[in-house]
Amino acid sequence: MDFNFLKFIVTIKLMRNIADSYFLFGLKSDFESAFRLAVDCRRSSCDGCPSCDSCPFRQTFSQSITSDPLAVKRYQKPPYPFMFDFPILTQTPNRGGILEFGVTLVGSAINNFHYYLAALVLLTRQNMTNKPAFASILKVESSDYRGNRNLVMGENGDIYPDRLFLFSAVELQKTCELQPNEVAISIETPLRLLQEGRPLRELSFSPFIRSLFRRISSLAYYYGGGEMELDYKWLSSRSTSIESRCSDFHWVDWNGHPGSGRLSGIVGKGIFSGDLLDFYPFLLLGQYFHMGKGASFGLGKYRLEKVTVSDGGIKSR
Repeated sequence: MDFNFLKFIVTIKLMRNIADSYFLFGLKSDFESAFRLAVDCRRSSCDGCPSCDSCPFRQTFSQSITSDPLAVKRYQKPPYPFMFDFPILTQTPNRGGILEFGVTLVGSAINNFHYYLAALVLLTRQNMTNKPAFASILKVESSDYRGNRNLVMGENGDIYPDRLFLFSAVELQKTCELQPNEVAISIETPLRLLQEGRPLRELSFSPFIRSLFRRISSLAYYYGGGEMELDYKWLSSRSTSIESRCSDFHWVDWNGHPGSGRLSGIVGKGIFSGDLLDFYPFLLLGQYFHMGKGASFGLGKYRLEKVTVSDGGIKSR
């Protein structure tokens, strides 16, 4: 099954010094408040709202579970239909610094693109709080498979939606230039996967890819308009044959940001080898969709790389 998504890049200029390097990763509640204002919702709760079914805020944040009992068994609770790629801020003084972050929208969330832009303007200006603005948006650009960009919003706020590039899950696979039997996975922000209620502190391929199965199949079902007809039981069984080697995955803790939650998990790089072709559709999508706890707000971000192994170390390109 195919479904669409888009990725846009937001360039901002910091308007004040921010001491917390992980500040952007803690903007969950502020972004939700900004989105509610962007859709002109004055309610504190969706309960009893007559516009619930058509409300962009509810479509984005409710995570409503389907009424289909079979689908409830097959799919996890729906994730949010968006993902942020946040950078770690440089040390102060950083006022005036220029930085970029990415936003990915999945399936039906693309229809609310202009609300996301409006929410980001409110968020950076801190219009929904008494806090001073922390950034100004210089431009927003739409990215394609190769990272080429088109301007979709300038500093003056004019929007050009016709310039948005829509990704196809099927077409994305055709861009893959990785080896069929070996890949390096570099986890850039803390990945937190749970097994029997406890976070995994060591990473192997099978729990990694099975987590991706659950996340991507759920995104496709709830926002992509249908089910991915795949034999997940067979794929899960095959995943145990993929070997892990030259691993330097390790646990990190980014705690210390008030209100940010537990910014901790696995980061690092490792090589996986075996027959990977059947797993690449998920691995490629996961680079955009992230995985694990906090995936929508920047955690669990990784990238795939070609690798060569020399003297027991990991080299990638």
